[in-house]
Amino acid sequence: MKKPFIALSLILILALLSGAQQPQPQQPKLEDVLKNLVTVETPLPVPDALKAGFESITAKDSITILSFLSSDFMEGRETTMRGYQLAAEYAASLMSLWKVKPLGDAPRPQGFGRFNPAASGAPAAPAPEKSYLQNIIFKEISDANAQMTLEVRKGDALKTRSFQAGIDYSSMSSTAETISAPVVFTGYGITEKAAGYDDFKNFDVKGKIVIILSEAPGKDDPKSPFQAVKELKDKYFPAQGPMQMMRMGEGFSKTREIAKLGPAAILQVQNKGKDADIYRSLGEPRRASDDRPIINRPRRRLVIPGISANMPWEQSPVISITREMADAILEGTGSKLDDLQKKIETTYKPASLVVPGTKLTVATTAKTALVKAMNVLGFIEGSDPALKDEVVVIGAHLDHLGKYEDYVFNGADDNGSGSVGVLNVARAMALSPRKPKRSVVFALWTGEEEGLLGSRYYVMNPAFPQANTVAYFNLDMISRPYDEKTIQRMSFMMNIPISQDILKKIKPATFLPVSFSAGAGLADVLRTADQYVGLDLFLRETQSQTGRGMGGSDHSSFAAEKIPWIFGMASMTDDYHQTSDSVEKVSGELIEKISRLAFASIYAIADK
Repeated sequence: MKKPFIALSLILILALLSGAQQPQPQQPKLEDVLKNLVTVETPLPVPDALKAGFESITAKDSITILSFLSSDFMEGRETTMRGYQLAAEYAASLMSLWKVKPLGDAPRPQGFGRFNPAASGAPAAPAPEKSYLQNIIFKEISDANAQMTLEVRKGDALKTRSFQAGIDYSSMSSTAETISAPVVFTGYGITEKAAGYDDFKNFDVKGKIVIILSEAPGKDDPKSPFQAVKELKDKYFPAQGPMQMMRMGEGFSKTREIAKLGPAAILQVQNKGKDADIYRSLGEPRRASDDRPIINRPRRRLVIPGISANMPWEQSPVISITREMADAILEGTGSKLDDLQKKIETTYKPASLVVPGTKLTVATTAKTALVKAMNVLGFIEGSDPALKDEVVVIGAHLDHLGKYEDYVFNGADDNGSGSVGVLNVARAMALSPRKPKRSVVFALWTGEEEGLLGSRYYVMNPAFPQANTVAYFNLDMISRPYDEKTIQRMSFMMNIPISQDILKKIKPATFLPVSFSAGAGLADVLRTADQYVGLDLFLRETQSQTGRGMGGSDHSSFAAEKIPWIFGMASMTDDYHQTSDSVEKVSGELIEKISRLAFASIYAIADK
């Protein structure tokens, strides 16, 4: 097995063993679920103001556009690659055809420079018109290679040991840098007043490499102070274990809190689990499958130059290490990790200490280059002179995973379908004889699969001021209908109790959970819009400002700026991020219905 796969496997295994350090949300009551369930037996006739646009959204046209966006010709639409640029140009041409106004960058003038001055007395050239493309320069980081070296000094003797990435440790860092610092052991890395416990009391970790254990002391001890209070138990020992990661929700992160103390790096060892289990898993080769091919894709990372701040939900960089490696680092203390862990769990008191005579060096090398990608932006101007400078934005990410070897990740559902939804709404709004009072922006984002990069860039460089952005509607994966199996999966991920009684009240094929931010009256907008569509909606209001309550998609970029948001996503199937996500498996009828819901909702918000 090639090294890239080994490293990725260790990262996954260590992550699954650790689970997510997040509190378990309280499960809503059945009556609350029923209150948020919207069913429509017979849709109402659409109002005249919406009729032309509403009826322009059809399953046939949706499939036609999607077939092109998800064809092999688009090579999986990977950010910065040729296939993505083709898809962006295609979407821009459709907006132009439908008379949607461009909102991207103005083309750079030809011959610009000091050697082409304007002729004396010549009239000033008119300002170039905008294009549909908002160009973004990314820094591409690839071929990252990390090395870790331990130096232990005892008197005049110096012992050096090297550790191998993908076997002894794993790290998601791809920044070319070298960190060299003394080491401290800080137990579980917890400061918790409610439990009377503080691993960092009178202990300075700034500039040092910190070793911690995951979770909290007393995982299997009911007498543990971290078991005595439900909030602490849910916080440090989430009931769902590793699968909690699938929620991708907001919550507590130990490493994020530790990072505020300024350590040079954080090394984390699993509270439970044996190194042998990790090595055994690494040693078992993956079974080949035509549906899930083994592709040793090169790893790369894209970043927006000059932007170092993480989004609210992002974790601090952590290096996961094996217990064997931890014992080697702790050699200078005369104790092994098990000894220190037992001491903490016997007394429920910290055992933090400096590891004497020890220095650890983490050196990462990588190749870097500047590459270009683009968002696609268009808008319909509002009809009210006093309100047309306020906007409602509807967006979806256009990018997907690309092409590797002979395999194309077509991304029909993820997220060709959401991109089609945005284009459907753009045409519908353009065809509406009376435009809403506020302007409506249509956005197809790049780089979502790389970390929401396109939408993050837009909120930092908006076409209209952030203060004028009334709401954002996000469409991601809107083409695969639910069935009982995927509804149960969704209910687990979103912490919604879906009983047989509730299943009898909904039609899985037209079921759609919709998450949205609280306080902007969006539930009423969705209920009214659905009267003309007839989907079975589950309305999921959240107080979170990160927008991660139903997956990490581009609405999170707007939520982080406290802009009201809506996010609709249909079923997540086994084809997610696989080469089998192809157009023949999607439902044009579902794309039609969700697009119509988005159109009616956005029109209502923009016309208030």
